[in-house]
Amino acid sequence: MTKKLILTMTLLAAVATMFVACKKDDPTYSVQVTAAQGGTVEGQNGEYKEGETVVFKAIPADGYCFSQWSDGKTDNPRTINVRTNDISLTAIFIGVSATATEGGTVETQKDGQTFVFTATPSDGYYFTQWSDGNTDNPRTINISASDITLEAQFAQNALITITAGSNGTVGGSDNGRYAQGETLTFTAIPATGYCFSQWSDGNIDNPREITVGKDDISLTAEFAEPTIATVDLGLPSGNLWATCNVGAANPWNYGDYYAWGETQTKDNYNWKTYKYCNGDYDKLTKYNNYAEYGTVDNKTTLESSDDVATTVFGADYSMPTIADWKELAEECYWVWTADYNNRGVTGYMVYRAKADADKGAKVYEGDTPSASYSNSDAHIFLPAAGYRLDSNLYYAGTYGCYWSSSLYEDDPYYALYCFFYSYYVDPSNPSYRCCGLSVRPVRRTN
Repeated sequence: MTKKLILTMTLLAAVATMFVACKKDDPTYSVQVTAAQGGTVEGQNGEYKEGETVVFKAIPADGYCFSQWSDGKTDNPRTINVRTNDISLTAIFIGVSATATEGGTVETQKDGQTFVFTATPSDGYYFTQWSDGNTDNPRTINISASDITLEAQFAQNALITITAGSNGTVGGSDNGRYAQGETLTFTAIPATGYCFSQWSDGNIDNPREITVGKDDISLTAEFAEPTIATVDLGLPSGNLWATCNVGAANPWNYGDYYAWGETQTKDNYNWKTYKYCNGDYDKLTKYNNYAEYGTVDNKTTLESSDDVATTVFGADYSMPTIADWKELAEECYWVWTADYNNRGVTGYMVYRAKADADKGAKVYEGDTPSASYSNSDAHIFLPAAGYRLDSNLYYAGTYGCYWSSSLYEDDPYYALYCFFYSYYVDPSNPSYRCCGLSVRPVRRTN
């Protein structure tokens, strides 16, 4: 009986102990959230009961951005539900910075996990690239797990230096630094008695248009004394044709442009500036056979004093008449070329015909010339130099326009000229006398 009582009392004590234990506080768990370099954490560390929640927010310092928590999650703010274990987390930040070299600044805009950097050059500079070689501007960066350090790089605008060699000057745009994409125009102006030859890079365009790029450009205009050489093309007249235009230093130069009957070049070619009228085409003062067009003198061929070939090269040379141009068209073999003498200049090579069947033949663009003709054969080259009207040069590289010394008698405000392009040759075409055209001299032997 005594033993049963003792056992009963022992069981009751155990139950009482268990009851007391159940009355104690529920267990708590430690929550510790810290920040790595580059920021802080807002939130309360401490002991929390199972089921409680606590919120932490990662706050990056200047020049940093929150990347992730140490368990890989990227929620920010971060809500933690306390379970049955202690929790330890670290907020990880990455450095994000973009600076600029001399010559510009960088603006930074942030949108969540994305940064946009805009490089802005200072006056006289242009943006080249970022330090990692990327050239996007603005530059968008999505945050990753590693620090981002960029530098915007700038360079000075291209320096354009155009000078003149001996016996000439250069006009047009000013030398200096210019931004990419700007267009400049320079004109080589020969001194009296000289002609423009080429630019120091071999280019013969004059005026010379330059589109500015990244690199500096330095060019010199080169000038030379005009020379005259002639070629025997086997013509019935015995005429010898010059190898160059008036004002050209070599066969592929365009040379100068002249209004009909004028012996000086000028900036503007129109009726107001034309020498032989009083400001308009119907007020002619010389070379006119119609009373309604002004003073009548019935002169239909240029006098030697008004022939620029004669005034430049002497009495042995003159401008061709329209009959001379017709003879050249009918007695020679014409071949269009887009690259004369590897100079990139278009025009016609006019050969001394080797066979009667070749006389007057025209080999247009795309046609195949006879293999029996080459640069070493007797020929002249007529570059497609275009024409001038007002202050502009038109169709250079496309049209050839060469004065004759002959008036267009049906309408005397016109004079006759040889006109051609890649699919056409007309040795007798009328043009306004005030236009600026090319001149090719001839030397007469008969």
